[in-house]
Amino acid sequence: MSPHRPLVRLAMVGACCVLAAGAVSAMQRTLKSKIHNYKNAPIDTKRSQAALVETYTAPTQVMVGDSKARTSRVRYANRAGLAPSVFVVSGEALCTNVSPHHIEAFSLAIVVFDAFHQPVQGGGQGPFLVQQVVERLPRGASKRVTWEQPVGSADVYEVAVIVTRVRFEDGTIWTAPNEELLDIF
Repeated sequence: MSPHRPLVRLAMVGACCVLAAGAVSAMQRTLKSKIHNYKNAPIDTKRSQAALVETYTAPTQVMVGDSKARTSRVRYANRAGLAPSVFVVSGEALCTNVSPHHIEAFSLAIVVFDAFHQPVQGGGQGPFLVQQVVERLPRGASKRVTWEQPVGSADVYEVAVIVTRVRFEDGTIWTAPNEELLDIF
């Protein structure tokens, strides 16, 4: 047995550890984003933008040692279909308090649509995400609200944003008219 054989094995183990650490990558696509402000709503929503982010794992190479030959084989740990992509819609909107009162909290409804204006199901939720912001917003002040919503596929075309509820500092609550959100957009 060669005196260098344990070092060769140690080097192979080290190479396996380094190659097994896979990288995570992401691609991003800008989506159409639109807002709807109800007449006399206490918050005015402006400058909404959204993107579809696809996160996936880069191929991981794992060295498989061969004891009979002095070579190694490389096996890819995530071939097509073994490590599916994860899709997330992320976005932001600028919300301004246009009421004469201070606001304690408000809710945004974010609806994700495909190219044929059909709602895209979110990760375990209905066809829309409710983003609740619990933060004091004085009259005239603005707040940039960000959100992320997992979706099941890349078939996302546009995002719609609307304020649905507002809680004022005195405890009163404004609620958006009882309309079907999908019909508004």
